[in-house]
Amino acid sequence: MYRKLTFLLVVTALQGLASLFQVQAAETEDRPRPPEGALNVIESERGGRHWADAKTAPPKEPAESLACIKIEPGFEIQLYASEPLVFDPVAMEFDHLGRMFVVEYGDYPIGPAEGGDPLSKIVMLEDKDRDGVADTRHVFADKLDFAHSLMPLSGGLLVGAKTKVLFLKDTDGDFVADVQEVWFDGFEPAHPQMQIGNPRWGIDNWIYMNYGPGKVASKADPSRVVELGRKEFRFNPQTMEFESDSGLGQYGNTIDRWGRRFYCSNRNPIMTTFLAPSVIARNPFFIPTHAHYDVSDAGGETRVFPLVQMNSNYLSHAGTHTAACGVTAYIGEFADHNLQSSVMVCEPIGHLVTRSIVQSQGLKLRAERAQESSDFIASTDTWFRPSSLTNGPDGALYLADMYRLWVEHPNFLPPEIAAKLDWRAGENRGRIYRIIPTGAKVRPFTPPTNHRDSVSLLVDASGWRQFLGHRLLVESGAKESAKEIRDLLRSAPDATTRLHALWTLSGLSELQDEELLVGLHDPDANVQVAALQMATTRMNHPQIDEAVQSLADSTDIHVRQGVALALSGSTSPEATQVLGRLAMRDGEDPFFVDGLMTSLKDRCAAVLKQLVTSAQYVSSGTPKRIHLIKNLASVVGARGDSNELAELFDLLAEAKTENDWWVAASVSGLGQGLPRHQGDLGRVSLVSLLAKPPVQLARSSERLRQLLSRTREVATDPQRPLVDRLSAAELLAYQPIDEVSDAMKQLLSSEQPIQLQVACIEAMSANHSPVTAAILLEQWPALSPTVRGMALELLLRRDDSTRMTLQQMEKGVIKPSALNIDHRVMLLRHTDKDIQEMANRLFGGAVSANRVEVAKEYEKALTMDGTASDGKQIFAKTCANCHRFQAAGHAVGPDLSDMRNRPKPAILYDILDPNSKVEPNFATYTVLTHDGTIFTGLVESETDESVVLKMSEGKKMTIGRAEIDTIKLNDISLMPEGIEKDISLQAMADLLAYLTSP
Repeated sequence: MYRKLTFLLVVTALQGLASLFQVQAAETEDRPRPPEGALNVIESERGGRHWADAKTAPPKEPAESLACIKIEPGFEIQLYASEPLVFDPVAMEFDHLGRMFVVEYGDYPIGPAEGGDPLSKIVMLEDKDRDGVADTRHVFADKLDFAHSLMPLSGGLLVGAKTKVLFLKDTDGDFVADVQEVWFDGFEPAHPQMQIGNPRWGIDNWIYMNYGPGKVASKADPSRVVELGRKEFRFNPQTMEFESDSGLGQYGNTIDRWGRRFYCSNRNPIMTTFLAPSVIARNPFFIPTHAHYDVSDAGGETRVFPLVQMNSNYLSHAGTHTAACGVTAYIGEFADHNLQSSVMVCEPIGHLVTRSIVQSQGLKLRAERAQESSDFIASTDTWFRPSSLTNGPDGALYLADMYRLWVEHPNFLPPEIAAKLDWRAGENRGRIYRIIPTGAKVRPFTPPTNHRDSVSLLVDASGWRQFLGHRLLVESGAKESAKEIRDLLRSAPDATTRLHALWTLSGLSELQDEELLVGLHDPDANVQVAALQMATTRMNHPQIDEAVQSLADSTDIHVRQGVALALSGSTSPEATQVLGRLAMRDGEDPFFVDGLMTSLKDRCAAVLKQLVTSAQYVSSGTPKRIHLIKNLASVVGARGDSNELAELFDLLAEAKTENDWWVAASVSGLGQGLPRHQGDLGRVSLVSLLAKPPVQLARSSERLRQLLSRTREVATDPQRPLVDRLSAAELLAYQPIDEVSDAMKQLLSSEQPIQLQVACIEAMSANHSPVTAAILLEQWPALSPTVRGMALELLLRRDDSTRMTLQQMEKGVIKPSALNIDHRVMLLRHTDKDIQEMANRLFGGAVSANRVEVAKEYEKALTMDGTASDGKQIFAKTCANCHRFQAAGHAVGPDLSDMRNRPKPAILYDILDPNSKVEPNFATYTVLTHDGTIFTGLVESETDESVVLKMSEGKKMTIGRAEIDTIKLNDISLMPEGIEKDISLQAMADLLAYLTSP
């Protein structure tokens, strides 16, 4: 039994914990001079120390604050409401009567005094005299516990409140909620900016919400508790069915006019879901890599242009999104300025709002800034804290300004700093603004009074009104309106009307096969894609099956992907042939492959055969084709069905030559997939399966063994083409180690091309045999410097090979200097005491327990002249494995491109004391597999079937759940302490010069 080991990954916590609301220093001209001494200077530049004692500007009256706002040319901004009508507004929505409801987040950030009632409220604002400014306030509900978001539903409001989803309704007309029901309970909040909330009606008639982890029960069945992971949340309001959705948002959730959902987190302004968990679950043997993705730039790649100095807890995010929130797609009726494709994002730390234009780029969506070097809205008033927007029934956008002095959470600051601040400053203020194109006239809204009015809204030019009519018809079960809606589906000139008609009929359970066929033949691709989504469960209807398959030749890739997804509902041979055709046409698009694979649970071998028996397809083994074949074969292996394995084994056995690229890809895929099998074959590898095959695989297994044996000769034959040798070397991973060890030794010779040495080490890594460590150590003197790093990573993955490596160091075979600081720190903190003692003997304790003393020593670097060009080399050697700076390096840890905005003392402190703060997005996990292999990295994504780790140099490792023994969160430093052992004072000065260079 292998001992559990906690690794440290080379990932730094150079960036502070950025979140929805962060601290902003309003005025800095009176900031006191830092105390003498580098350590004090460093301390004064972190954790709020650089602004806590600074003088702040006083709050401004509403008219003064409005005058401080600069808005993009072509738009105008008007004050709609302010104190005393509204306080602390963070979200607002309009109900079916056109009334504005606002969440006042009075609990933020520290909640009530001990024993006091919760402080959050929902108020209703009215403009009784119709002058465009609110004049009446009603407290709809108060004493709500950290309630921060809402959505109109069924004549009431759905509210996100810390651990609960509430339903509030006024049944007696006094503007006060007399119904307060808990619809869902058991969510686990991370902090007041990251909890269940932001409900939005999806075009598919489900309600989507941000951040839904917890042990959750619904009002429909309180006794049934479902454990949900760290993902988004969705539920069906008609059935109360609920589940996770892909992705993980923070505070911001929106649906655009075509039904596409966008969400955000503090450093990811616009994200979207590509494959929902319910779709991924169709093929549990496949591990997708694109369940969700960034639509816009993220992290250090984002750009914002504040009108005042942008300060936060840590300064490294200046000039970029650090508190992105309130993402909102414009769905109103004004068509100027590309508004119909616009998505806005609030940035309260920068006192601004961005605007981006979203367009399709193949299967992906891509957001580009509307203005290259300025933002949609920006203010010089440092109390201006935009938190969210919403579309109004009049076509305007409405913006909530919390108007607070401090919007950081005290937990993110040192206690002595948090104790100084008045966290309630501004609680008696708040503003809401209305935004329209310059000179535009808003259109009065007349609330619908019956189902016919609701149907009429589906034809309206406003997306807000279309969604309202759609929702009202579905939630009221207006089946009697089905005929009118069907007429719209057939004849409405606008594609969005036909799209809503299709989904409304679906929500009413009135979508007949005839209407579905109408949707499948619609001239608009968006309507076709929606119809394909609905067709998945109706593929037994011959006409529908035929219509779906006919769309496989569409010129629109979104439609073709919709066909691939819909055919998961068909088991016919014809459907399999169509899936093969789609794989041949679009299989080099990794996003398309992820969608396609969800429909191939039990027919991967058939599609693979269709591909490789095409002379045109196998004529070119491109990397993307190899990727597809590996995916298909890995699913065959993970599924472990004997008949399908036999089909693939027979195909491989009949191959004309072992040099065919698809043969190597298929065998490699099988080798990767079989260890994830959890069925009748038991725990199995390709080596063990070939050694003792089931009866139906016996004949083809023998042929496959013979084929594999020939690869050893090919891999080591210098007369063969390099591409053939590389393919053969890859297959050494899936053969008995005693049969391939000689070939591996030859391939590690310094006389071999670097590509072959790399391929050999990768094969060793996949072989999972302890013998490979002995081979690597034996061949160490011959290894190229280029591959020694890879070899060390492999040697240090297991306790037994780690001991062997340290023993060779003690003998002088390997120099201790071969290990970088990250390796040394990991070994010095190893849980195995023998390994830890050996490391101490070899390295002399490279980690200082007293970081203050280290900082005092390195304060000299702050006064030394540094050379940026030399610092660039230091960065490449020491930091680039896990960080990007000016387009160089690997984006594993935080992007450092914005370091130039930070003072050198603050950067130095973070380098020398990386344990001071760990950003959750960069928390590492250690995974121990059943065979004793250890992997450490960031969890990039995970499903019920697998975990994807992002490791040093941007490498990714996908590990099936069936392979995992334990998985553990590492709660200590991500970037190792002790880097000063590798960087001299002059080198540190050079590195600081480089990181702050323009």
